[in-house]
Amino acid sequence: MRPRETRAPGKRLSAPVPGQLRVGLFTDDFYPDSGGVCRSIELQLAELVRRGYHGTLFSPHVNFTPPPAGDYTTIPTWRVPYSPSYMCSLQFSDALARRIARRFTFDVVHSQNERGSMVLAAKIANLQGIPHVHTFHSNYAGTHATTPRQAWASSMLFLPLASRVVRRASARPLAVSVRRPAPVAGEDSPLAVRDWMNVTRLAACPDAVTSPAPFLVDTVVRASGGALAGRASVVPSGVSSRFTEVRRRRPVGAGIRFLSCGRLGAEKRVDAIVRAFALLGRDDAELVIAGGGQEEGALKQLARTVRHGSVRFTGHIGDVGEVAQTIADADVFVLASYRFDTQGMVLAESAAAGTPILYCDDRLSVGVGPDNALLVEPTVEGLAAGMRTLAEDRARLAAMAEATASLRAGLTTAAMGERYEAIYRAAIARVGGHTS
Repeated sequence: MRPRETRAPGKRLSAPVPGQLRVGLFTDDFYPDSGGVCRSIELQLAELVRRGYHGTLFSPHVNFTPPPAGDYTTIPTWRVPYSPSYMCSLQFSDALARRIARRFTFDVVHSQNERGSMVLAAKIANLQGIPHVHTFHSNYAGTHATTPRQAWASSMLFLPLASRVVRRASARPLAVSVRRPAPVAGEDSPLAVRDWMNVTRLAACPDAVTSPAPFLVDTVVRASGGALAGRASVVPSGVSSRFTEVRRRRPVGAGIRFLSCGRLGAEKRVDAIVRAFALLGRDDAELVIAGGGQEEGALKQLARTVRHGSVRFTGHIGDVGEVAQTIADADVFVLASYRFDTQGMVLAESAAAGTPILYCDDRLSVGVGPDNALLVEPTVEGLAAGMRTLAEDRARLAAMAEATASLRAGLTTAAMGERYEAIYRAAIARVGGHTS
């Protein structure tokens, strides 16, 4: 079955109120169904509006659903029909940038992908004399083990080209001396260091950069010899209030339910979860796999080999409330992604919903702690051992669920909005703009 493919060009435009902070948000991903990045953007836009500011989303016209808050306009793209969202790029011609710059007046532009959105935002920032902020959501150096061909193309072709194009669009020289960072455990490809150097060159182009991942910010700062320390910040993505408000409906003690929720791509390693569940070998266990993606067919075929317990696929869930309820009704949320995610929105969402977590990437820190999450080795056997530990200790599961309450305050969109506003204000003060 082909993926959903709709085209919904449109716009919702309103005049900003004098004195409002005016922010343009740019993404190449299909909005709002491309995963954690778009969920983060949706919440950021809503938080800007809640704080009394004016936000405008610029998004591909493919599979687009208007955001519930803020303004938007859709942008033509470059992509092969029916290709996934990570192959999509906003068009970024000089003529398009000039049209947008004439139609909108921003105080800051904020790009969220390293494709056309970053180039277009850089051009608009240059035309209007305003700061450009960029958020890195992807860890390119962590993709070589799971998607080697795609990762090789990214290392050898995409990232070097992107850094040159963005630098040209920003109309500024590379003022940072890029160094080879020390190798990172778990990133065994010799191309990983090359990736970090190219990401650092990209990070040197905007006026400020953020990431939900402390390890990404730290590595980029080290690779710049400390030059980017004043411009790079960690901003965890907040979660929707639907996750903090949801309550479990499924009775406790009705077997044990493990849940995987997210895009079914090779880099997410959902196949490792299925294999671990098979090793668990419990007839009273259930594995629910929520989400859609290119690996869905192969995962269903693999699930047919599981002899004990049951494996159920829900397909893509578009409603946030339904996602929240699905997570809240699970006994354990399982994430097998290793060295790929920068934050893992689903970890924060699971913590907010009160669901214990099993994960294997020690660099992920948002929404997880020793009291609410179990960190295991990034192997099938490690995941299976973690499943077995939690399945056999219901008292521990109950304590883990209770421990999530202490984490919720730091996972709110209000906390995210406060951090972004401070970054915007500081960038405007350094660069200049239309407001003080």
